[in-house]
Amino acid sequence: MVLNSLDKMIQLQKNTANIRNICILAHVDHGKTTLADCLISSNGIISSRLAGKLRYMDSREDEQVRGITMKSSAISLHYAKESGCPDSDAFGDL
Repeated sequence: MVLNSLDKMIQLQKNTANIRNICILAHVDHGKTTLADCLISSNGIISSRLAGKLRYMDSREDEQVRGITMKSSAISLHYAKESGCPDSDAFGDL
């Protein structure tokens, strides 16, 4: 899915049942930024070719220069249930 208009993005965000909030925690150099980039690319915000290289959530200049994440960031992502999946959420009631 590629988001090509602001109107489409606003429409998707109005359906809160399809918004997922997650937190990524892991030890140093275990792929947190790469995972975040891949999730962001799955929503069409960045190219899948750039996932893991762009460091989209590293907004501070020193984070980009040094290649390390120093401050947490948040983003809303759209969740679309794949056809054939059961009606319940993949994670159940956590």
